[in-house]
Amino acid sequence: MDKVIIALFAFLGGAVFQNYRAARSEEGALINEHIKDIEKFSDAAQSYWLKTPKDEEEEAASAARVRVAHAGTTFLYEDISRICAARCDRYQKGMKALYHSATGGAFESAKRNMDAERAMATADCAAKLIHTLRVSRSDLLSIRHMARVIKWWFQELWRNHGPKP
Repeated sequence: MDKVIIALFAFLGGAVFQNYRAARSEEGALINEHIKDIEKFSDAAQSYWLKTPKDEEEEAASAARVRVAHAGTTFLYEDISRICAARCDRYQKGMKALYHSATGGAFESAKRNMDAERAMATADCAAKLIHTLRVSRSDLLSIRHMARVIKWWFQELWRNHGPKP
């Protein structure tokens, strides 16, 4: 009987660990997709700042490409903030810095000039942000991250199913 119980616990433990590992793999895939979105946004902003517009129509089209690329980075913001856990503040500050760098200054102005410094600052912000995401991705299967996930899971469980005031 003891062997059956041990086998049952081993099976259940293996199933839980496999489920946990699959969920972390999904989070790694989300980070990869988010990195691609950030790269697209950075590339669009760099193209924008490394060219002086010929007219208002060209300016509007270039600015629209930057805005659309930025919109692609916002969909996963909450999920990535949770996934980054210990690096959440660095990630959120990096996202704000990237946005301000890419869309600050004379953004959406037909009278603007090329701004190579802003383009380089945008590339630098994107590189730092991508580094933060890659480091967070490599930390997904750590024991520390597992503890954070369990804590978050219990908080959500309590918030959704605990006593209501």
